[in-house]
Amino acid sequence: MTPSQLRSYLRTHRQASLAELASRFDADPGLVQDVLAYWQQKGKVRVSGGCGKPCSQCNNSALVIYQWQE
Repeated sequence: MTPSQLRSYLRTHRQASLAELASRFDADPGLVQDVLAYWQQKGKVRVSGGCGKPCSQCNNSALVIYQWQE
């Protein structure tokens, strides 16, 4: 997965979870997070969601949504 592939996917779908992106690209979630961080630094990806509780009992990665910003 390249940064441009991830950009293209998020532009088309507008938003996705880390689990969805890792599955789509058959990539390690850590690698996907690195590429997302690249786009976040450029101001193109915004993070939203999460349950907001510190207990870690839910699958927080499925609740966090990455959104593409034009």
